[in-house]
Order: sequence, then C-alpha cells, then structure tokens
Amino acid sequence: MGKYRLYKNTNMKSAGFNKFYAKKVSQGLMTVDELIKHMAGHNSAFSEGVIRGVITDMVNCVRENAYEGRAVKIDNLGIFSVSLKSKGVADVNEFNAAKDITSKWQVRPTGNVMRNAIEITRAAGATISWTEDKDYASPRTKNTEENGD
Repeated sequence: MGKYRLYKNTNMKSAGFNKFYAKKVSQGLMTVDELIKHMAGHNSAFSEGVIRGVITDMVNCVRENAYEGRAVKIDNLGIFSVSLKSKGVADVNEFNAAKDITSKWQVRPTGNVMRNAIEITRAAGATISWTEDKDYASPRTKNTEENGD
C-alpha cells in the first residue's frame, strides 16, 4: 500500500494556489540483493544464486543493447533506451562526439504500468491503494484543531 502526504500549494502564481495536493511518501530503495531475496521468498523453484545470475545477465544485456542504439522492452514494465542530446557547433569539423554529445537513460512505461493502466488493473481485480501517512502533521488535523472541531 502506498502512502501519501497532503500539502498546500503556496505558489501564488499557480492556478492551484491554496489547494491541497497529495505527494507520494517514498518507502525507500530496494537493492538488488533485497529484490533477489524477495523473489526467492515467493515460493520460487530457483535459488537466490540462480535469480542473481538471471538478473545480472539481464541488466548487462539491456545495457549492452541500449548502448548499441536499441530500445529494450520488458513487457509490463518499461522500454529502456539511451537518449542523445548534442550541442550545436558552427563548424562541422569542430564537432567532437565525446565533448558535444550527452546521453541519459530513458524508461517509458509499458503494459500494466502505463499511465492509464492503474484503472485497467483495478477493473481486472488487482488492488492499488493509497493511505495517508500517519507520521506527519496532516493539514486535516491542523484544520480541525484551528476550526475547533
């Protein structure tokens, strides 16, 4: 279950000024070791060592193919690719790929994790739910106290 916190938009230039919005509360970062243990704990027939080998090989292959210019689609997760952005140069002979090109990883959601897929997933019977984080001073509580309720 995901957690959120409410905040008030105090940007007077925003159309949403003085409105309340939810922000996701991060539940931390799962390492590969933790993911492997998690996967092995799902009554898998595969040992942690086998799972580690498959994940390591997959990561290496995705990276290798992306660096070669291919996009790699992992169904129901994302399409992984590397983008290219370059500076303009006045003289074509002055262009230097190492200096004038920057790259970054891109991941585009696909399948069951696409932007609108949450509603589709709910319709199929899966549960996605959010609950307000109890470890902060909620504006709901603050407003109740201020109003004497």
